[in-house]
Amino acid sequence: MVDWERAVREDGPAAWRTACRLLGNRQDAQECVQDAFAEAIALSRKQVVKNARALLLHVVTARAMDRLRRKYRRHSVDPPGDFEAVADDLPQPHQQAENAELLEKLRAALPTLPPQQSQAFVLHCVEGWSYQQIAERLGVSVGAVGMLILRARGKLKELLNADCGLLIKRRSVNQQSEISNQQCLPGDRS
Repeated sequence: MVDWERAVREDGPAAWRTACRLLGNRQDAQECVQDAFAEAIALSRKQVVKNARALLLHVVTARAMDRLRRKYRRHSVDPPGDFEAVADDLPQPHQQAENAELLEKLRAALPTLPPQQSQAFVLHCVEGWSYQQIAERLGVSVGAVGMLILRARGKLKELLNADCGLLIKRRSVNQQSEISNQQCLPGDRS
């Protein structure tokens, strides 16, 4: 039996960061995380959960992608991120603007990918999961994960044009955290 109170405490921040990175909007991210926790709890009542964190992050990613797909099918676009508080050690304003623009383009492009490709890309490039962890989560081989990520990167490069090449290349977790924190988590650096 999963201790969901502990999961909220330990895995909630990672779920929040995932939703916030993908959605770029605090309110949408909060709703997504709440929905994901409710869905994960319901799933845990129906089947045995071996890894609550993996289940939660998978559900958060899937629900965020669903929200993005609905959002972009309606052709309504919210302004990017929440820039209320910016720390002194963050990139220069022009770099922040470029990063915000690239992230917005990525958010618009991710829903156009097949679901497994987008999940593999987000889990690896945003969350820093290993190919092995992704393979276990998605129920595919490690080689298939590599192909999913390769195809996702190729399609994203095609969709985002050459100016987004820096975003698609593998970044360190610290760089991803800086970008997501400046947009989504001004007071929460967990």
